[in-house]
Amino acid sequence: MYKPEYYSAFSCSAGSCADSCCRAGWLIPLDPETFDFYRTLDSGISENTFTDPDGDRVFKLRADSSCPYLNDDGLCTLYIKTGGRLCEICSKYPRFFEEYDGFTETGLSVSCPTAAALILSQTENPYTDLRRSTPDELLDFLCRARERVMTMLFSEPEPEEALRKLLYYGVELQELIDFGELELLGEARFCSYSEPDIDLDGAKKFILENTEILSKKWRELLKSGGAKASAGRNERRNYLAYLVYRYFLKAVNTEDILTECRFIALMYLLAETLCENYTEAVKLISREIEHDAENVTALIEYLAE
Repeated sequence: MYKPEYYSAFSCSAGSCADSCCRAGWLIPLDPETFDFYRTLDSGISENTFTDPDGDRVFKLRADSSCPYLNDDGLCTLYIKTGGRLCEICSKYPRFFEEYDGFTETGLSVSCPTAAALILSQTENPYTDLRRSTPDELLDFLCRARERVMTMLFSEPEPEEALRKLLYYGVELQELIDFGELELLGEARFCSYSEPDIDLDGAKKFILENTEILSKKWRELLKSGGAKASAGRNERRNYLAYLVYRYFLKAVNTEDILTECRFIALMYLLAETLCENYTEAVKLISREIEHDAENVTALIEYLAE
């Protein structure tokens, strides 16, 4: 299993968290083993959950979208009662795991404010260990390409210029994939478009009309037209690197690296134009898009058209 250098530095803020995941409005399913365990306790788990259309037991949310087990101190009463036993999803968050042929990658999601602060504050490239051993020819090609992207990203003075080079690189890589010339990775060049080829206003309209909206704030920011984020070069570079680490290799499933690069670009540009608080923008994008597989799929299909 591979992970970024900052991964082990994460520690949950628990009751001191200013924006707890337990208030995010997510419908969290319990794995059957944990649900059965909770039923053996005086936990009221049957009354505080329901069965969704997929047959999963899911926590019922309060009117304010918080978990029914979140107490006034910002702590989980189930965690306290059981001495630390949480359901599978709650115990892993904000960690994510991506399984590929021959290896697994893990990281932290920027939907968590503590994780976001850690990720955005990096001063050097935390993704230096990107060499992977895999029998999959396309996956090996993408791993090597991603390594080159990270080197470029952390050597380019401006993250916006790195983004332009990433998009052009995606065009070059896609041509190699389409023609089956995966051994010619060195032929792909980092060049610049004059501007990123993303219709940001059109994408915001699409998100409003075709994706599931979790929070009122997200809807209002998309409708308002946004505002220039107040963020330093380092924060923006770190967010772009996070997106590359998390999404670049997913092209192995579709053979469409260009669309993955466009998706990365869209997420980056949304963060720059959503609101003045950059960390808040990054967190909202992650909660509303990254944590909803159907929303991600809808945007990928939109960008591929």
